[in-house]
Amino acid sequence: MNKYMSGTYLKQDFIKLEEFWIVVLALLTAWTLAAHQDAYYAIFGVLGSYLYWTFRILIETAFLTAVLFAVEKYCHRILPTWARYVSAILLSLIPFTLAITALDLVMGLPELGLDSIDLHSGSRGWAFGLELFYLLDNHIILSVILLLPRLLLQIGSQVANVTESDLKKETTAQASFFDSINPPLDGRVYCMEAQEHYISITTSDGNRMVLHRFSDAVKQTPSTLGMQVHRSHWVAHAAVKDVVIEGQSMKLKLIDDKEVPVSRSFRTTVDKQLNN
Repeated sequence: MNKYMSGTYLKQDFIKLEEFWIVVLALLTAWTLAAHQDAYYAIFGVLGSYLYWTFRILIETAFLTAVLFAVEKYCHRILPTWARYVSAILLSLIPFTLAITALDLVMGLPELGLDSIDLHSGSRGWAFGLELFYLLDNHIILSVILLLPRLLLQIGSQVANVTESDLKKETTAQASFFDSINPPLDGRVYCMEAQEHYISITTSDGNRMVLHRFSDAVKQTPSTLGMQVHRSHWVAHAAVKDVVIEGQSMKLKLIDDKEVPVSRSFRTTVDKQLNN
């Protein structure tokens, strides 16, 4: 099995890159904000503005990832995935607001409106609440951007798990009759044909003659893998490339260009299988 079709390998690859892409997205966001700075931050100059926004967004990123790690570690059994994300976003807003407020105060950019209000505890608490509300929408947007790698990881894992599950089902189906053959068959099975007491099995790697009763082989092969189309022919669903109809006769053209006849008694079954 190709390792990139395995959910385990896919998850490992994404985890290795997740931290990298979080930092990249954070820096791109910071530099985009710096490039569109208003006069409020012009006192820093171009380089100073880029450094300010880089430091600010990295602080926000650090709080988000730290809180998300804690929530996933201690609350993964009681909270669904979406609730863990929402909790991490809202909880990380509080320490980020405190940190960025302190940073802005140090740099001469008071966020809490302390230049215009009386500094008693009630006013400070109200101003901090307003600051939380003011930063909420920006924090949510940035958090969603930073969580994109993780969301892509989950989507990729789900797709890979579905593919892996299908492959396992096919492997399980083949394990009935075809895995009883010794030595094992090579390649993917295309069709079987009864030849007296033997069965001629065609695969993607060639042909094999096996001493076995054809009717028993068909019974031991699940219908999810293929279908009997003639009293002496069986074909795999995945091997059918086209249907050839000539007058009253029907044939199935396989991916190796071999044509297998379909008897009248099996036409209804074949039509039903091909239309599903």
